[in-house]
Amino acid sequence: SDYNNVSIKGKMKLILFIIILFSQSLAFGAGSSSSVDANAEYLKAEKLVKTYKFEKAIKALNKLLNETPDGFTKADIYNYLGYASRKQRAPNFEKAEEYYLKALKLDPDHIGALEYLGELYYETGRVDKAEDLLERLKSVAGENSEEYLELYEIINS
Repeated sequence: SDYNNVSIKGKMKLILFIIILFSQSLAFGAGSSSSVDANAEYLKAEKLVKTYKFEKAIKALNKLLNETPDGFTKADIYNYLGYASRKQRAPNFEKAEEYYLKALKLDPDHIGALEYLGELYYETGRVDKAEDLLERLKSVAGENSEEYLELYEIINS
């Protein structure tokens, strides 16, 4: 009888120990949304954009939409998604516009999205809308900002 009692106590302690270990591992895992280093992945995606690897950039950026931004914002991701969509071999202006508008919904003063959406509007024959964004850029970033000057040059070339 004592032998069975010890055995049950031993088993209960072992089960309790396993439950505690398991719950601690769950709690530890809950602290991070994933094992992805979101900032490093963002920098890789940014490099893909800057080296004209737009299709790969779009895939990388889409993966980042579910991550917690670190060193960047969701608006930055949408801005680059718009840029890559607009600049790829077969430009997708509709998708690009959608992404730029999402970026601006999250951050109405996102100077990259303001510039690039202005470029898209110019490229698709909506010069009046491009000029509106140029004015917004002027008030947000100033007449001497790179973004303002680039959009100004495109509209007035």
